[in-house]
Amino acid sequence: MVSSLASNIILALVVVLMTLLRQNKPLQKWFVSYVEKLLSRKSNLAQKVSVLSPSLKLVDVEKSISADQSNLSKINYQIPTLPDLTGNLIRLHEYRARGEGYNGLLFRRARQLNGISEDQLQKLGYFTKLMKNNEGIRENARVIDKIIEFTLGKLIHSNEHDEEFTEEIEKICAEHGYKIKDGHLIQLNPDFVFPIVSSRGSQSVVHEALAHLCRDFSSYYSVERDPLQNFIISRINHHVISAGDMKEKILIVTPGAGVGGLSHTLATTFPKIQVDSIELSALMYICNLFALEYKHDVKIRPFVQQYSCQTVFDNQLRSLSADLSKVGHRSNLDPLWGDFTRYSPISKDYDKIIICSAYFIDTAENMFEYLSSIEALKKYCKELHWVNVGPLKYGTKPLVQFTGDELSRLRKIRGWKDLVEEYEVDSSKGLNGYLTDYESMYQGYYGLLKFHSVFES
Repeated sequence: MVSSLASNIILALVVVLMTLLRQNKPLQKWFVSYVEKLLSRKSNLAQKVSVLSPSLKLVDVEKSISADQSNLSKINYQIPTLPDLTGNLIRLHEYRARGEGYNGLLFRRARQLNGISEDQLQKLGYFTKLMKNNEGIRENARVIDKIIEFTLGKLIHSNEHDEEFTEEIEKICAEHGYKIKDGHLIQLNPDFVFPIVSSRGSQSVVHEALAHLCRDFSSYYSVERDPLQNFIISRINHHVISAGDMKEKILIVTPGAGVGGLSHTLATTFPKIQVDSIELSALMYICNLFALEYKHDVKIRPFVQQYSCQTVFDNQLRSLSADLSKVGHRSNLDPLWGDFTRYSPISKDYDKIIICSAYFIDTAENMFEYLSSIEALKKYCKELHWVNVGPLKYGTKPLVQFTGDELSRLRKIRGWKDLVEEYEVDSSKGLNGYLTDYESMYQGYYGLLKFHSVFES
């Protein structure tokens, strides 16, 4: 009772602080500067420590790398650092405070209405809705707590024999309300609420990471996954792998792997083929490892903070099951954290390498860098294939934005031969949703560019 009251008081203080920061620009600048100074005082050790994937083993970048850390050569430079990991764990931990803080803002806005309007809101149960929405946020926060605890546990286990990192790891655990005892995590306070919203990044990436766990592992989103996976698997089965012959040494590479649904499906479908997945986003990667190793289903409310275009509140609050009990780690799957353009395989004697990309190429700031990185894999194999499916909805600040036809002609110029190229743009035959709420009044869909090319240059 007392701890719950203390948590509510802390949360209320956080909300008040956030309101003051929004309304007072000088105070906001001072607070940001103060937090940055605090963060800059953290141990210089953390800035010099790289995080190897998928183990989360820490290595000093200035020291030689031992032979058992072979995955370091796959992401061969610009390896993620310890602050990259810890900063995103903080983002996760802020989810509840930020989510409830936003609902508090909506509450205060509604209270600005006149007495009659407010009375009608009371009769509608509008304020009750906001309170219930907080309950949904707390349920998502419990899943996030599991992700944080899993990540900290993996960090401890992978570095338990490296005393040089013990103090730093203990500090990281303490930040999230844990201590280490006999090599195990002990939660100090189950009602611990992250006290300061200290990261400057948007929480939208946290929402997206949670939603992607549903998209990749919930039956609700099989309608979005199946068309992508079926095309890729069909091309590999019928046009890459020789019938009945699995003696070839083949590598599948999935850049932009997200939380790992496609790469896990490919590793499961082709158990004798090595699959390397690469993801740049720390949040997506953390969720990828969690999905592969947690072994239990989790309930997530992916639409809880989407107030627009809802028909009834129950749809906004509904949960989806990410069926992680059906996932499990595959021995032929290597999930890597880093920049795909910095990736290279360990072996150079593959018969075939297959790049499998879904909703990936339009994320490029520099499309030519993506193409060059894919083509560079030819020196590791006799035959390089590229199977792609997705739209061309370009992200922020792309240097070039190609049409499908331009991209096709560019592949030909660079030495690619298309075995197939097709578009799905007919709405009557069905387009592809992406994290679409199929109970909402707004439902977004994409047409798809599908191609399978072989690099001949």
